[in-house]
Amino acid sequence: MSFRKALAAGSLAFVLAGCNITNQYYEDVEGVGKQIVADWKELPEVVNAEYEYRHGLDQGQVLYVDAIVRDESAKASVEQLEEIARRDYWRGTWQNVSVHVAVFSEVKPPVTGPTGPDNAISRKRIELDDPDALAQKYGPRPTKK
Repeated sequence: MSFRKALAAGSLAFVLAGCNITNQYYEDVEGVGKQIVADWKELPEVVNAEYEYRHGLDQGQVLYVDAIVRDESAKASVEQLEEIARRDYWRGTWQNVSVHVAVFSEVKPPVTGPTGPDNAISRKRIELDDPDALAQKYGPRPTKK
């Protein structure tokens, strides 16, 4: 067997052996999305909340978290919802995740389908800019196991 054939066979065996490096699913990251949605749904101004967890070698760890709020409280709710997302992200995982929060009004909910206007009142990527301040505010962040 030539070197190339051996290398190809070894590579194929690696992929078929279930080493699945492209999957990269992490339960704690999924838990962050679930926690944010659960905490948001407890707020009286939140009509609905959902998350989507995308993961893989090509995109890393990404959470998209959307809330639909009552129209009269739409703009006032944005900062509170972002703060809850920041807190739950900080407390939920040691991993660096791309967390995207979108807030919609129930009068102009998200558009379903591949095209249409973006009705979001706010879209923001949640950053963990100041770890010391976040630790002081929310307690210690989980560490890698």
